[in-house]
Amino acid sequence: MSAVYNPESDLIAQIEQLELEARETHRKVEHTRSQEDRRVLNRQLKELKDKIEFLRQRLP
Repeated sequence: MSAVYNPESDLIAQIEQLELEARETHRKVEHTRSQEDRRVLNRQLKELKDKIEFLRQRLP
């Protein structure tokens, strides 16, 4: 049996992975005490959310 390539499923898998990373990063932000670490983690979280939004826009 041959599998049919579905680019949408790849995008969905990428989005799901990024959402997991975003949740983990959000947890780290909540538990960090250093303001500098918090700023870095918040910047990473924003980048993850931006990537997720970009990929969602590419879905039909």
